[in-house]
Amino acid sequence: MEIALAERLDMPPQMTDEEQRTLCFKLFNAFWNDAGNRGIPFDTVGTMAISAALFGLVAKHGTETTAEFLEDLAKTVREGAFEMQQQTH
Repeated sequence: MEIALAERLDMPPQMTDEEQRTLCFKLFNAFWNDAGNRGIPFDTVGTMAISAALFGLVAKHGTETTAEFLEDLAKTVREGAFEMQQQTH
């Protein structure tokens, strides 16, 4: 996995950042749904997604920058930014 991610980091973007994010979001959602339909728990998919992201971030930005990002992210998580909002009907 590390080699495949590292090889892709040097590819010149063919799309704008927004186009890349939109496509990635669609592909990831399709993957997430497919994994769930195959019986893979969401937390397993989430853990694998985080691990894959960390390999890519460390390869592109280095260990220290990635660790700083994660420290900021931990603070954001503790502040509740990723909690699901209860829907009222």
